[in-house]
Amino acid sequence: MFDIKKIFNKTYEYLIIIITLILISIIVIANIFIVGPSEEAIVLRLGKLNRTLDSGIHVKIPLIEEKFIVPVKIVQEIKFGFLISPSDIRENDNVNDESMIITGDLNIINIEWLVQYKIRDPYSFKFKVEDPETTIKDIAKSSMNRLIGDNTIFEIINDNRVGVTEGVKSSMNEIIDNYNLGIDVVQVQIRNALPPKGKVYEAFEDVNIAIQDKNKYINEGKKEFNQIVPKIKGEALKVIEEARGYKESRINNALADTEIFNAILDAYLKNPDITKERLYNETMKEILENKDNIELIDKNFKNFLPFKEVK
Repeated sequence: MFDIKKIFNKTYEYLIIIITLILISIIVIANIFIVGPSEEAIVLRLGKLNRTLDSGIHVKIPLIEEKFIVPVKIVQEIKFGFLISPSDIRENDNVNDESMIITGDLNIINIEWLVQYKIRDPYSFKFKVEDPETTIKDIAKSSMNRLIGDNTIFEIINDNRVGVTEGVKSSMNEIIDNYNLGIDVVQVQIRNALPPKGKVYEAFEDVNIAIQDKNKYINEGKKEFNQIVPKIKGEALKVIEEARGYKESRINNALADTEIFNAILDAYLKNPDITKERLYNETMKEILENKDNIELIDKNFKNFLPFKEVK
């Protein structure tokens, strides 16, 4: 006969072992976690930082360890303001207050903008402040309000968007470093910037078109200036160089004539008669040389009849 009690006890033991193994497996599986390629994991043991883990499969100790996965290689984005379009400004009253900022010339501008950031230090990002995203938003809005307040509405819309966004980025990174939030602001973008709705918007559009026309004419003038002025400058330089060459030539000729005159003067002072005769002979030679029709007539001869002209 089978000993039913013995069989029951044996079965109970096996069942306990199987249940225990299942529980252990569940606990182990529950504490296995995967860290993605763009993530890092922070593991706390009894509430204190124990280690950080890169991508891969990892296990934590049940009950005494806690893990937090943070996307450190992904550029994250926080958007501000209402999605603005000209029709929204003219027709929609539901513009988010977040998008309305006072400019340096006391106008109100509606801005759609965003902040992109990356997590540099997962532990600081997760535990230095209670709500990191809200803190980043507050820092971003404070920096943007200050930079917008330093510029006029026309500068923000037309000329100085880059200056504003770079200023906001720099200001945010400085404050974030002071708070040790463990992030880097990568980029700040103003996607859209428009004046308030209604007649103000229409009047602004007229002014903006006039400014664009002004800039167009200025650019056309600069283009024409760059085409014509260099050519004129080149011609002017050519004339100047020619004048300089002529001046040098005249100076050199004058110096040479002066030397000749001084030499003749010295000779004349030493022998006036001989020098006179030599100068006379040289002058006559220069006048008569290469002349075919030469007639010498006594100066005292009168009633001269030009026989050569008589036919």
